Amino acid sequence: MRPLPGALAGLLAGLLTACGEGTRLEGSVSPLLDLRYERAEAQGSEEELSVRFITPQGSGENTILKVTAKRENLTFEPGKPIDLTETMGPPPSEVQRGEVSRSVLDEPVRAFPRIARGTLTFEKALQPGAKVPGDFHVTFVQGTDVYSGRTLFGHFEATVP
Repeated sequence: MRPLPGALAGLLAGLLTACGEGTRLEGSVSPLLDLRYERAEAQGSEEELSVRFITPQGSGENTILKVTAKRENLTFEPGKPIDLTETMGPPPSEVQRGEVSRSVLDEPVRAFPRIARGTLTFEKALQPGAKVPGDFHVTFVQGTDVYSGRTLFGHFEATVP
């Protein structure tokens, strides 16, 4: 048996190590926050569409990240990206269609900056019990906040409760 070249051995070791870490979201926010999650949940109501990335915490759960799109004046079409930067209402309204949030036990509540660029896409209708693939991409506006100018993105298969 021939030994593996160093680069190939390193790649295989990295892949095997990554397998034990679970599913994670990506982006330049990742050095600042643990973005590993166990399951994704999609929800649709008259007010909003959202995807939550969840890990268990004791008898409850942590929302590692939630990406929300307000439904006001929105016609939802599966497979069509929702523009999270769209402003709600006439100028000078600064309320955006999209919002990113996080709720983790023993972690201070942190507001994320406004979204400079971002989309949320669900590839199927949000029917109860369905598994819905999709993705999101967010870049926050430049500024003085720790998350300013940073990115978050991920592909998911979310369950609709």
